[in-house]
Amino acid sequence: MSQAQKQAWFTLIVIASTFAAVSVLYPFLGRAAAGGFGLFGFLGLGPLFYRRHRGQLVTDERDQIILQRSTLLAYSIFWVAFVASAMLTLAVYGFDGAVPVPVVMNALFCAMLLFAGTHAIATLVQYGKGGVDARS
Repeated sequence: MSQAQKQAWFTLIVIASTFAAVSVLYPFLGRAAAGGFGLFGFLGLGPLFYRRHRGQLVTDERDQIILQRSTLLAYSIFWVAFVASAMLTLAVYGFDGAVPVPVVMNALFCAMLLFAGTHAIATLVQYGKGGVDARS
């Protein structure tokens, strides 16, 4: 398994943990359950998957192409979701309505989760198409 695959699986685990924490805490804490999004900070440990080991390449051209494609897909899906959420907000609150701060804050966290999750899934799908070459 390549370092990018390990990081993608780690990202999906962190996203699932964050979503579970917020979902479990919400009935008890209400809006304060947004503190569960702090678990998303564990994604900062992702670069540790790219440590150098003796006699092993960290990444090659194929890895870089896969990561570029994954980033492009995640970026594209993020912008479609961003525009859709802006239109939905307009429909719910109208032109003269004030959008509550928790709605904006939670939308920001959900956008980060969407981007990271899409990137991880796209990375795993592209490595899955590679067959035996995907293993290291």
